[in-house]
Amino acid sequence: MAKTAKVRRKDLIQPDQFISTTDILIAYCSKHKTGLISIVISLIVVVFSGIWIKYIQNEKSLSMESLYFKVEQAKSAKESNSKEKIKQIGIILEEFSEGPQKQRALLVLADEYFNEASYDKAIDFYQNILNGSPSSLHHHFANMGIAYSLEGKKDYKNAINAYKRTIQYSNEYPLFDLYVGLARCYELNKEKNEALLTLRGMQNKFPSHSKIDVIKSKIKSLGG
Repeated sequence: MAKTAKVRRKDLIQPDQFISTTDILIAYCSKHKTGLISIVISLIVVVFSGIWIKYIQNEKSLSMESLYFKVEQAKSAKESNSKEKIKQIGIILEEFSEGPQKQRALLVLADEYFNEASYDKAIDFYQNILNGSPSSLHHHFANMGIAYSLEGKKDYKNAINAYKRTIQYSNEYPLFDLYVGLARCYELNKEKNEALLTLRGMQNKFPSHSKIDVIKSKIKSLGG
């Protein structure tokens, strides 16, 4: 009969292999209870802070959207002229905080100045949008507004540059009307050949456009 070797406590170098993982975990937690509680509390604070920040941002966004709706209402008021609309929109704008809704509201205000033929004022607001908004769509509309405003001022040379700049950076947006404006300014600036080149280019670029017949007629009228 085989003899069972007697194991003495002092011969045990490693911890008892039969202690369960759960027991080890409980022992570890008991030993580091204070630190673990601090970590748990910190995680809870971080999670709830994130939820609160998200809630505040959503509330702010809803508030700004509500203000922008008021701007649209002021813009659409049939009983008001441009001066009255500008005054009302300006009052509402004072309540905005910085953000995309304010930039949209500034576009509306700039457009109203353009409609009133206050071109310098309109250009100031369009430029403000270019400097303050990261949105490519806002930049597109602001650049368009600057080009139209310069044309309204009869500053055709700078209007031509503004149209060309807008076309250059507007690949994802409709361009037909911008080319029309560019050709128009060339013609008004006594640059007939450049106007014809632009219009012929439009024939190739927009062969199926609903207004392409107007372009063909314009080419004929310019002797093309």
